[in-house]
Amino acid sequence: MEDKLTAHVRHIERTLRVSAIGLFLAASVWLLRDILLLTFSAVVIACVLRGASNAVQRVLRSGPSISLVCVIVLTCLVLGALLWWRGSAIFNQADEISQQLRTQLERIWTELANSSWGSVFAQQLQIAGKSLRAGLTGYVPGVIGSVLGIGGTLIVVGATAIFLAASPQLYLEGALRLFPTTWRPRGREVAGELASTLRLWFLGQFIDMVIVGFLLGLGLFLIGSPLALSLALLAGLLNFVPYIGALAGAVPAILVALAQSPALAAWVALLFLSIQLLEGNVIAPWIQKRTISLPPALTILSQTVLGTLFGLIGLIVATPLIAVLLVAVRMIYVEDFLERERKQAA
Repeated sequence: MEDKLTAHVRHIERTLRVSAIGLFLAASVWLLRDILLLTFSAVVIACVLRGASNAVQRVLRSGPSISLVCVIVLTCLVLGALLWWRGSAIFNQADEISQQLRTQLERIWTELANSSWGSVFAQQLQIAGKSLRAGLTGYVPGVIGSVLGIGGTLIVVGATAIFLAASPQLYLEGALRLFPTTWRPRGREVAGELASTLRLWFLGQFIDMVIVGFLLGLGLFLIGSPLALSLALLAGLLNFVPYIGALAGAVPAILVALAQSPALAAWVALLFLSIQLLEGNVIAPWIQKRTISLPPALTILSQTVLGTLFGLIGLIVATPLIAVLLVAVRMIYVEDFLERERKQAA
């Protein structure tokens, strides 16, 4: 009887200890959520840079550091050449898009306010807008964002990513030292798979973004939409965020076309719908066969949850974060825990 009571007490003690640790970790993650999301963003960029430098290293037969420098310099040169070639046109069109969007939104707002049913809807939108503006203050990245601003945050993330990409083994081995020695070999396998997943995810999203941007630019040019280059570039960049980004990219193009004529706006909407159907049924499956495949429902759910909790940065990192979580659950929980127990039971 005493042995059963002692075992029961120990079980309760162990449960309370695990619960306390879990609550502590959850509270720590919540308090440091902005820093952790920025760190994860730096890790994603570092994995991409490291993958590109490895490819350059195989081609040039150079060292890792030289290959990484080549990747960074080449990236800067490509961006600089793009800005030199079409930078002024893009900035001018972006300013014109901003002006046209403001004009169209003011016109739509005036028409809503002057109609009987639209006035009620406009009041609700105004209340929702005030709530949204109040809530957005919590979405600005925490301490780093408030002290250094967005530009400083980008510099910190970029510098962190470069240092991580330059010496990944240093930081990986330092992290693995926190675990028992018997776990470290498996930890290296999991870390390697996670890095490969992030690289493949980025590659797939980049290819998808380029294809969709090119098709939209060509389509907007053929139907005679104004500001085709900037609208296609904006839509392609927003398409980096799956599903939600596609919708966000369509709205400015439709509003700009609406300033010309309702018929043109309808053609632009039809163009975006057609390309998104093509992307969802042909382009994306073809890319996912060669990179990684994520369940659409899980992707949208993760974007909704992280976007609501953490704002824009949560929305951006939602897809790569769910990708690495799926790999981690498969390798650590399913393969190392469930399948091992099943084999032992057999």
